[in-house]
Amino acid sequence: MSIILTGNPGQGDPFLGIKRGVQAIDEDVNIVSVDFTSPFPNPDYHILVTMENIIDSPASIYSYIITAKDKDGFTVSFSGDMESGNYKLNWIAQKY
Repeated sequence: MSIILTGNPGQGDPFLGIKRGVQAIDEDVNIVSVDFTSPFPNPDYHILVTMENIIDSPASIYSYIITAKDKDGFTVSFSGDMESGNYKLNWIAQKY
């Protein structure tokens, strides 16, 4: 079974309670915040994130953890400072 999401990738699907997007990660930072264009009613949602860097070779690998979450967005902390500005955080948030 597949789920196909349509519409603006930055908006998600309000009927399903899904928000999604891509957040650039600046060089020399070890934290990034994602602010939703429209908030969830409460912070009762789950988040899936992946990191992407298809430019640097080899790209460094960083561990990460979600360190803050509220109805307006979330924050991800990384194990070190980004070595370049070529990293992106792909994310999906969906209410429970």
